[in-house]
Amino acid sequence: MDKKEFLEQVKEALQREEDLSESMALSDIEEWDSLAVLSMMSLFDQLFSVNVPIEQINKCSRVSDLMSLAGGMIK
Repeated sequence: MDKKEFLEQVKEALQREEDLSESMALSDIEEWDSLAVLSMMSLFDQLFSVNVPIEQINKCSRVSDLMSLAGGMIK
């Protein structure tokens, strides 16, 4: 999966209309809330078969941090 595809998947999971970029702060994303964290956990499981603990997602501050949780599966 490439970065563009991943960003599109995150956008859909957040039910967001505007595009995302790697450098965006999660706190600046209106849709980023506790439900979004759960959606990211599900997304990582679906896309990469990786169980990411909620604590790891909560430590993320930027979209790029979410990308790094994929463990090198995003090109």
